[in-house]
Amino acid sequence: MASVSYGDANSGLQVGVNQGSIYVSQGGSRTCEHNPERSEPRPEPLSTVPFPRDPDFVGRNETLGQIHEKASIAGSRLALVGLGGIGKTQLAIEYCHQVRQRTADTWIFWVHASNAARCEQSLRDLADRVKIPGSQDRNANISQVVGHWLQDGKIGKWILVLDNVDDDELLRKPLAKS
Repeated sequence: MASVSYGDANSGLQVGVNQGSIYVSQGGSRTCEHNPERSEPRPEPLSTVPFPRDPDFVGRNETLGQIHEKASIAGSRLALVGLGGIGKTQLAIEYCHQVRQRTADTWIFWVHASNAARCEQSLRDLADRVKIPGSQDRNANISQVVGHWLQDGKIGKWILVLDNVDDDELLRKPLAKS
């Protein structure tokens, strides 16, 4: 961007909302140019749950109700904990599908987090899908990039599911600091 020089003149420029380029000239020569970057429109809220709803899912209404109640509080965090094979993932899948059905304006993100490499790849896939700025830089801490994007408040309501976190150390490492 070129610098603005007014010399001995006392003048100025004020611009409100602008959707295009601005060119200012003084004495026939261009002294200022502003070309705003075009940002892509934000995609509509979506769900990245990789599993279809189980038509045979029955019961667990009390547990699902508790999940809905706890998760309805803004900024809440919830962990489904138990032995392998008792249905934690199925509960999370059903919960996500119910939320999506009730509130289509809620983003639902599913991250496979069984190990650090899988978690990082899942976050990169998510970032690529929703076109998060800065996510194309392979040297960037993708957890921080996604975390900042989620926390900036521009996308509205969202749910992030970290599936199969068997080692809580994954949540303490730099990958998951956000």
